Amino acid sequence: MVCGPTAAGKSELADALAEATSERLGYPVPTVVVDSMQVYRGLEKISNQARRRPAELVGVVPVTERWTMARHRDATEAVIGGPGGHFVLDAGTGMYLNAILLGTPLAPPVPAGIRAQAQREAARAQNPRRAARERELSLAGAGERGSIWDGEPNYPTKLLYLRPERAALDTRIAARSRRIAEEGLEEASVLKRMLEAGEDINPSVIESVGVRELLDVLSGRLSPAQAEERLAARTRRLARKQLRWFDKLARTLEGRASISVSESPAEALSLHTMHDTMGA
Repeated sequence: MVCGPTAAGKSELADALAEATSERLGYPVPTVVVDSMQVYRGLEKISNQARRRPAELVGVVPVTERWTMARHRDATEAVIGGPGGHFVLDAGTGMYLNAILLGTPLAPPVPAGIRAQAQREAARAQNPRRAARERELSLAGAGERGSIWDGEPNYPTKLLYLRPERAALDTRIAARSRRIAEEGLEEASVLKRMLEAGEDINPSVIESVGVRELLDVLSGRLSPAQAEERLAARTRRLARKQLRWFDKLARTLEGRASISVSESPAEALSLHTMHDTMGA
């Protein structure tokens, strides 16, 4: 399993691991992407879906669908439940990864009417989104759930955690933000036309990193340079949040999984290869 912040090089490492493992075992080993935005079609540039080999759960639903943690867990289990038992997770969304790996208890679906009522009642809360979620679960009669950090790993786990030094990561984020700002406008234009036509695009897509900035360029609220700057700033904040999550996950799995922390994909692959050779 590969995890780490955005722009750390997870896809590169996950693909290399899957290729090496496939060659060693003599059958194809899938890479399963654990990312809440890469599941959407039409965001290939904005959500950085390009990679050197095909991966599962990339571009599988339209932007009008509401993808959920439960759907991602079920889809992942459908892939990795096949013959062989080996797979590589390429994980950037920590909550989804916990649900897959630790069996995080998930709340039941909430009817649209209850959700709308909860949103109205929570509109003036300090954190309306969180308050609305808590209220809708209460209205739906959802029982008390355990911690997202509880539970034993569902699978024998080797965790390769990419944790670049901050300056190096920020440099990679700047380069990625520049590329998205330059190459993602066509995808944003499609979304803009869909919105103008009254299509119900998932709000999480509209507010995602890259989409919001490029829509602001198309509407004239931002210049391309301003959009690139804001995109980079939001990506840095996302990366810091991811680092805190995966730091805690590594601590949580200590003693229950093989854990390697590396600053680069090359270093991580070298350590993994050395470990497998010594353990052979």
